[in-house]
Amino acid sequence: MLLCVNTASLWAQALPGAVSQQAVTDAQAQQDRERQKQQALQAQPGGKSPVEVTAVSDDLGSMQLMKEVPNLPFARLRVDQTYNWLSNANYAKNSQNVVAAFQSISSIEAAWAPTIVSMPGYESFFPEIGCRTSFFNYFNQEEPSQGNNGFGTYDIGLAQDFVLANIFLRGTKQVTDELSVGLSVDVNGYFYLNDPSERVVVAGVADNNFLNEIAAAYSANYFHVFSDKQAVALSWRASYVFSNPTYFSRTDNSLTGTYFLNLTDQISLSPFASYRIAYYTDATSAPQTQDYNDQGVATGFANGFSQRLDQQFTLGIGLNFALTPQLSTGLNFNYSKSDSTSQIAETGDFTNLSAGANWSMTYKFSEQEFVVPDPSDCLGPYVRTDLGFAFVNNLESSQTLSGAILPGVSGTLSNPSISINPGLRFDVAPGFNFTDWLGAELSGGITYNGLDHLNGNGTLTLDGGTETIGDGGLSLTGRYIQVPVLVSSVFRWPGKGRWKPFISTGFGMAYTQLQITQIDNTQTSDQFVEQYSPAFSVGSGFLWQISDAVDFDVIYKLLGVINPAYSGFQPGVILSNAVQFGINVRF
Repeated sequence: MLLCVNTASLWAQALPGAVSQQAVTDAQAQQDRERQKQQALQAQPGGKSPVEVTAVSDDLGSMQLMKEVPNLPFARLRVDQTYNWLSNANYAKNSQNVVAAFQSISSIEAAWAPTIVSMPGYESFFPEIGCRTSFFNYFNQEEPSQGNNGFGTYDIGLAQDFVLANIFLRGTKQVTDELSVGLSVDVNGYFYLNDPSERVVVAGVADNNFLNEIAAAYSANYFHVFSDKQAVALSWRASYVFSNPTYFSRTDNSLTGTYFLNLTDQISLSPFASYRIAYYTDATSAPQTQDYNDQGVATGFANGFSQRLDQQFTLGIGLNFALTPQLSTGLNFNYSKSDSTSQIAETGDFTNLSAGANWSMTYKFSEQEFVVPDPSDCLGPYVRTDLGFAFVNNLESSQTLSGAILPGVSGTLSNPSISINPGLRFDVAPGFNFTDWLGAELSGGITYNGLDHLNGNGTLTLDGGTETIGDGGLSLTGRYIQVPVLVSSVFRWPGKGRWKPFISTGFGMAYTQLQITQIDNTQTSDQFVEQYSPAFSVGSGFLWQISDAVDFDVIYKLLGVINPAYSGFQPGVILSNAVQFGINVRF
């Protein structure tokens, strides 16, 4: 029994949040190298733009005019998979936590990557926005070099499998034929593929194995072609990463050099070397954690995140097979070594070998030119539908409540706070464009979010019993629904450009519903409270015209619900954020 308890403690040390963060960092670096590889495999421009012949009016005779065919906007869908063998799936230093395993990463990505040709000064600017979802799965693992598997199972996949949802926004400026610079924002959200009861047997406190992050980055890429067979690339990326918990927030920088060699028209070789340095910027609040040396002997407790600096070196080589313009496959082999000032061996110091295979398929949806002859053709009625992710801020109050304090919950509670999981938002918005730059719309929609956690201090009485809440709070099960109905004004970028940024402001009413079904392990009566409250909205995004009647759109929306009350709980103005993708049909 003592052996089992000790093993659980070691596993809790072996699976901190940095494991998933390091796995994603490695996967994103691989994606960056894939993008460089595609650039190397593209045919070099012939020096002249393609042209088309256009007849002029009869009164000018039989003369014809030659004009350039504009570069075309496109939406793309990409599906890819990577299969890796990892010599150190836990990214651990001490030998009893070093586990070799197979890893699969299955991803689907949808993005718009238009070429702007109708806005002066933006001919060499290339925006890109989209969403990528990746499934990380670990299987067929081997036990560590020191056998201490007291549970009789060693399924790290139950603790480490996860889904990563990545929303990205990138803009690249081609400075010269060889140099480009860019800005990007990536929002990463993590989701489990299993439940806590499955994870705890293997990893103990495995809930800490996931970080929700926002990364803002600047990048520069130098790409030089020696011949149709050889090229080199040098890429630098500097980023600041906002993370939850905050002691994982960091500056994260990397420099990568790659050599490309086209062996045939379909086969290419790409050896590379990269250096990464990360400094953790807000670590004073990090908890102290027990450290172990290389042999698994405990060496004490320390805040291993304080003033933490990680350095990682990676050497690798890839072999790529371009089967068709849309489909490619390849092999890769990488060696990584990381050194850290952290006193937590499993989250900074590691050596890892990986070997794998990958395939990817990319399809571009639009390769036909179209023309909107006059901006007035876009006036009149339209209907827009949007679907995306919704993030509701914590419902918080400084109240001291007694009696009926929440739906189906009585008792006493001071400083209540409800945290809410990411959810979905769907909207339908009929509208009318009065001019090229001004429109109005009536929008209605629904936002659905699950509840996550209840914080505060007090004693709660539920149908299934009582719960005492204090430091750390209690887990919460239930739902929060918002149904806004708003009248909005819409201001768009005028002109013939197919890329039309816009902002919107609106005011109206919102129906909201809060239902709590379980607090910690105690059931409630499943009651819910509904409210009708004033609401306001601010939005910003862009339309991308793909035909004379249809647009794609990407939009960010801030929704505010003013002073609803849920039993005795009054959280003030509730703010929610949404990032949505949709389609706009003009009549």
